[in-house]
Amino acid sequence: MIVGRRVVRPWFGSAGVFLFLTASSVSGQQPGDSVRVSGDLVGVVVDADSAGLLLSAAYPPYAGLRNLEVPYAGMRSLEVWGGTRRHGGRGFKLGFVAGAITTGGLGWLFCYAYDSCDRDASSIVAATVVVGLLTGIAGSLIGLAIETDIWNPVPIPGGLSLRLEVPGA
Repeated sequence: MIVGRRVVRPWFGSAGVFLFLTASSVSGQQPGDSVRVSGDLVGVVVDADSAGLLLSAAYPPYAGLRNLEVPYAGMRSLEVWGGTRRHGGRGFKLGFVAGAITTGGLGWLFCYAYDSCDRDASSIVAATVVVGLLTGIAGSLIGLAIETDIWNPVPIPGGLSLRLEVPGA
């Protein structure tokens, strides 16, 4: 990589990549981690061995906590909980686009209907930007109220083989 006029080589190279991959491959089996198995079973890891995970989970839902043994062989996916995120930026973008397109479309529709596009074009653009900003702020506030979980996929120990679901089986 060239920075300024000097060639800079990363010091970690393939050893750093190896360490990163090995560190992330065991992060899903640490006791105390919240995990999601195959997209539907959520629990806290109590113990892990080479055969599977022992989870403390509410299964079936609303039946109280119980310990479940989940073998690695039956897992389609394994994800570790990585916190939560809010969606203020996404809400602003969606709100701005919705408000700007609606205002701009209606403005140009009335402009052509009353044949006043030569004198009203700048006011239509200004109204489009102002309404877009206002609806963007409203969308941002709505997005900040929405909180979702972050689930980070981790490799399933013992290798991940191709498992295809057969409908009806």
